[in-house]
Amino acid sequence: MGVQVGFRLLTDVTRAPESTVREFDGLRSCDISDVMRRAGTMVGIRRVYTPMPAALGTAITVSVPFGGVNMIKLAMEQTRPGDVLVVAAHGVTEYALWGGNLTRGLKARGVRALVVDGAIRDVTEIQAEGYSMYARGVATAVGGIDSPWGEVNVPVACGGVVVQPGDIVVADDDGIVVVPPDEASEIAAATRELMAKHESAQPTLLRGEVTSIDEITRSFLAAGLATVTREPA
Repeated sequence: MGVQVGFRLLTDVTRAPESTVREFDGLRSCDISDVMRRAGTMVGIRRVYTPMPAALGTAITVSVPFGGVNMIKLAMEQTRPGDVLVVAAHGVTEYALWGGNLTRGLKARGVRALVVDGAIRDVTEIQAEGYSMYARGVATAVGGIDSPWGEVNVPVACGGVVVQPGDIVVADDDGIVVVPPDEASEIAAATRELMAKHESAQPTLLRGEVTSIDEITRSFLAAGLATVTREPA
């Protein structure tokens, strides 16, 4: 049979239950990131146009370390409604691995977003579709089509984060956060608590006051902060 690592398709994916995914409705990626202490927070990958709809779903993953549009198509075939297709392309932005035609196909499958640690093209077409698309960059030339390498539904590195097939992906204007299903309910509840805390601070902010300033000052003074008052010249 030979070595299978590097060129394989895994079809058995355990997705987070839809009820668990829906716990993140209305939650922002930045608040989730704060609750997770920055774990699961992608870097360098952003929306490709604005304004763009937020997206929430379960990850189907594909690794294409040296390009390969057809391998991504193989992953596309594994998607179902409610998924987010996550493409690990080693951050290469010299060539595009996705475009407008594939976007229309993915949208028709009910897939909620595409996240690419690499480049895409046909931004105008994608925007016209109103599709949620996140990438590291945009390129004109297409990458390799039928490259004989890549893996579907394996753990991948995307935006500096390990993404497991079936993980929960939250993507919006602020960025992308990946949530492990086993801890999702606890993370969602803690995020709502954080949102309530932010809401309770609004009256203070609207008065032009600095939140927690007394506590901050006491802490800095205890750490040796020097307060210097200069006489007017």
